[in-house]
Amino acid sequence: MLFVHALVSKGEAPAGFILAVSVWLWFTVLFANFAEAMAEGRGKAQAASLRKARRTITAKKLARQTRAPHTSVPGSELRKGDAVLVEAGDVIPADGEVIEGIASVNEAAITGESAPVIRESGGDRAR
Repeated sequence: MLFVHALVSKGEAPAGFILAVSVWLWFTVLFANFAEAMAEGRGKAQAASLRKARRTITAKKLARQTRAPHTSVPGSELRKGDAVLVEAGDVIPADGEVIEGIASVNEAAITGESAPVIRESGGDRAR
């Protein structure tokens, strides 16, 4: 509208300048929308790829909090208060507290620290 106004009457700025600024702003808006759509598409593709790569961790769910016979269930079915048995070489299926025993645990997926740490029942370092 400013461009048309500048063509019809003597405005504050030349009509060519107003046209150039308007075209530049429209290209900026179009490019920004295109870049945002590309980023959103890339993010959705990465999320889908991560969902496909996710493996189901099997947990050895105990009937009681002792070394009773266990049943294998997907880690996603564990709920607060469930007790699981984790043996050497097993992946820990969920966040929790050590209620019996001691182990060297790799917490890299949670803390980012690649060095294994010692966890034992009782005390400050049981979680």
